[in-house]
Amino acid sequence: MKRRQFRLTLEPTAEDAVRLAQLSRYASDLSRGNVADIGAALGDHVGALFPGRNRHAVLERLLGKGEPGWSLVSAPGKGGALVIQTSEAGAAVSAIARILEQVAPGTLVRPMIYEPLSLNNSGGHLRRLH
Repeated sequence: MKRRQFRLTLEPTAEDAVRLAQLSRYASDLSRGNVADIGAALGDHVGALFPGRNRHAVLERLLGKGEPGWSLVSAPGKGGALVIQTSEAGAAVSAIARILEQVAPGTLVRPMIYEPLSLNNSGGHLRRLH
């Protein structure tokens, strides 16, 4: 998987937004070596998707090893929109798609904007995915 730098603007449902925020916090805590707490909404969702499996193990496999390579921020002036912003290390688009598919599936049927970023050229092109 090739790591890329990009911004992905999403219009999640309220439930998806909560789970994404809880996953973002979980990923940050985990990468810092802190005890990672799974939020209630995220834990319930993962438990329903993968009954009988350890929720921490499921999330750790979904996130992969090391730094997450992305963060979640609110989109300024866009209501409830959220932005997944990659770090300098970047993230694989397929990894983010897998996260959305498992944690926030409602985002995949709503409009989103993919904006590739370049370390050399910060004025990337906008592309509407839906």
